[in-house]
Amino acid sequence: MVEKREVCVFFSLLRAGLWNIPFDRMDCLPLSETEWEAVYQCSLRHTVEGILFDGIQQLDHLSRPSKPLLLKWMVRVEKIRQRNNWMNEAIREQQLFFNQNGLNPILLKGQGAAHCYVNPDRRISGDIDWYFETSADYNKASILLENIGLHLELTTAYSTIYNWKGCQVDQHARLFDIHNPFLKNYLSKLECAQEGSKITISSGDSDVSLLSPLIQIVQTNAHILKHLLSFGVGIRQLCDAARLYYHYKNQFDPLMLKKIYQKLSINRWIDLLHQLLVNFLGLPQDRLPFPLKGVDEAEWMMEDILKAGNFGFYDNDHVKSQKGQLFERKSASKKIWNNFWKYLPYAPMEAISFPVAHFFTKKLIS
Repeated sequence: MVEKREVCVFFSLLRAGLWNIPFDRMDCLPLSETEWEAVYQCSLRHTVEGILFDGIQQLDHLSRPSKPLLLKWMVRVEKIRQRNNWMNEAIREQQLFFNQNGLNPILLKGQGAAHCYVNPDRRISGDIDWYFETSADYNKASILLENIGLHLELTTAYSTIYNWKGCQVDQHARLFDIHNPFLKNYLSKLECAQEGSKITISSGDSDVSLLSPLIQIVQTNAHILKHLLSFGVGIRQLCDAARLYYHYKNQFDPLMLKKIYQKLSINRWIDLLHQLLVNFLGLPQDRLPFPLKGVDEAEWMMEDILKAGNFGFYDNDHVKSQKGQLFERKSASKKIWNNFWKYLPYAPMEAISFPVAHFFTKKLIS
């Protein structure tokens, strides 16, 4: 991997902000204005500008970006804080709505992962994701939402999206982004076995349910793999994986987690992911569930991630644009086919199963 100065600074700022530690690449400073702009744009592509802004606070004033760029960055971070507050209020409103109608969904990803961060307000929120543990609850929720005038759009056989007072919400009936059909019963039993280990977090004057720490980790990492098999994933999702490992270190059985990865046939890919989390994001090795395995061979994956940006929206080879705005994906089949070959040695059953599920679902809802 080519070590450009702005890339080195990007990752050093990311580590500093993610763990509240000193900046560790002073040899790469000072940067030119052009190089600082490249760092800023990379942070936007990967939706981690809030974390990098915290990292900048570790620099002396002479090493920081220019005042105009720093001011622009600061305004962006303040908008992130405001959006997080707005989304937290939407979560409280929806939680109350569901509870009043006898439902208790589980909050996935996003704001559920944010509480694991040093500074939750620096994590950019995407959508709100709710998971309903039974198909009956999922269908009941859909009917209730339609009865108050919301339009629900089917995105997969197990998910719908809708707009709640301007906020996009994803509603799920399936928990894991694991596409191997032979694992359905295993995953169902795993979920049931962890039922008693679910946790809650406070959200204002109410409590929100989260998955057990072990299931959160499996669900988050499987979600990352799904996006790598399709169009790409942002570094923000890697930050979630790192913070989950760090925050929940003593709250799950590492041996059980390793056995789950092996059962899902993603353990070789998990080894690559762990290399990225340690080597690029700075996750302390003693916070991994088990020791790093094998030689460093994951740089190619980070190169792909850096190129594609958040969910692949910045990969010029596979995204059309119009006047600088994202328009639509192109060469989707080619992209997924290329990823099939890349990930087949590391997650064979998912590499085989994902394209089938992807194109079948696309045909089903079209």
